[in-house]
Amino acid sequence: MKKTPQQSENKQQDLPLSLDNLKGIFQDCDDIVFRPLEMDDVRGTFIFFKDMIADQALSEIQKVIFNFLLEGSAKPESSTQLLKALNSRFVTGKIAQSNETSSIINDILEGNAVLLLEGMDSAFVFQTADTSGRSIEEPPTDQVVRGPREGFVEQLDTNIKLIRRKISSPSLKVQYLTLGKQTKTRLALVYVREIANDGIVEEVRRRIMRIEIDSVLGSNYIEEMIGDAPYSPFPTIYNAERPDRICGDLLEGKVAILVDGTPFALTAPALFVEFFQSNEDYYDSFYSASIIRLVRIFGALIALLLPAFYVAVSTIHQDLIPTPFLIHIAGFRADLPFPIVVEAIFMQITFEVVREAGLRMPKAIGSAVTIVGTLVIGEAAVQAGIIGSLMVIIVALTALTTFVLPNYKFMQVFRFGNIPMLILASLFGLMGIIVGLMFILAHLCSIRSFGVPYLSPIAPVSKGWKDVFIRAPWWSLENRNPVLSEKNVRRGHLKPPLPPKK
Repeated sequence: MKKTPQQSENKQQDLPLSLDNLKGIFQDCDDIVFRPLEMDDVRGTFIFFKDMIADQALSEIQKVIFNFLLEGSAKPESSTQLLKALNSRFVTGKIAQSNETSSIINDILEGNAVLLLEGMDSAFVFQTADTSGRSIEEPPTDQVVRGPREGFVEQLDTNIKLIRRKISSPSLKVQYLTLGKQTKTRLALVYVREIANDGIVEEVRRRIMRIEIDSVLGSNYIEEMIGDAPYSPFPTIYNAERPDRICGDLLEGKVAILVDGTPFALTAPALFVEFFQSNEDYYDSFYSASIIRLVRIFGALIALLLPAFYVAVSTIHQDLIPTPFLIHIAGFRADLPFPIVVEAIFMQITFEVVREAGLRMPKAIGSAVTIVGTLVIGEAAVQAGIIGSLMVIIVALTALTTFVLPNYKFMQVFRFGNIPMLILASLFGLMGIIVGLMFILAHLCSIRSFGVPYLSPIAPVSKGWKDVFIRAPWWSLENRNPVLSEKNVRRGHLKPPLPPKK
């Protein structure tokens, strides 16, 4: 019977630790180096991937080994003594020892150097992985006028460091996990023990441990695997690439999931109201933040309902339009060949095609092509008598209002959700819009995120309304949302003023 790849992998990892077995496992890997080491009566082999090891660390290893062997007089007889002696000389990182083939393979694949010495029952693993990567900079998809200018990068250790800088407390717990049979991707489960709900932390960990997958190349792999309501368009896990946003969620009682290789971190549970909140709301005055948050909510309603409302009142409820304006619309549409709902869907699809093309084009010309292409296509369609000029304005305003939502994944719900509302409005008028809204509301009420109602604190009604539709002043935000944190609900308070001096 032919062996499966998984069975072959397990057989390789169960082999005894030896140079010949490692050479067989890494056969046809031209980027791996087996460098022999010979001096007097000591023989060994260095094993490492030449493109994954830091050059400075490799040169230091060779220097440490040769200087140690040249001393000769204090040569240890056991691997434990040798490990202590080498660790006292190696400055760049630590040295560990292992006698398991599977562990040695993982260390080599991570970019560490392994030393095998004849007569020693264990291999020595040097921490030499090259951790250099993209520098810390402001995320291009989540910029603020006032606030921190740093964002997550692709290195997990760097992202953990950014969080530790902001939350300097031993209560901040970080637990590492590994997923992916082929990729062996590292994950970090982060939470604040004194604030986070133990049940939510355990549920997040349980769902992650149930995942069996070959590769994890981004945080969305985890998001789709552990999220509630998998067929719902509304996201039940929040994603962000700003450390300040993740730290704020951690201090509210949420659990963060950081994945090595991606700058987007996940937080759970997610609430519907937080997708209307931006980082800048907490760095600006509460007056401005509250007004802008209401603008976002109003913009989301426009993006969802404006085309449907225009189609409903133009085709079925014409008595709601003032007569002069109705005559004006009828004059625009006198020679148009298609129904108004066909025009709306056509313009929606055209705008999405142009926007998607702008994202895939080179950055230098992408934005210019998006703007110019939309204007040219819209003007040409009006001149050709395919669509009305008012429809161009409606679709352009609808597309523009989707960008007021801070979260890209949540924006896509309103970006594509207006088409079903448009079809309902063309069939049933305003009644179709009302039925569509009732269906959306019922769906939102049925969703839970890791046991937390998706619409809380709106439904079921609970405390926490000071940071929902508006952002109250900081001195009045004394309590956390009890739905997220049951341990330490109180966030802080303003001390009473000192009595005046006599």
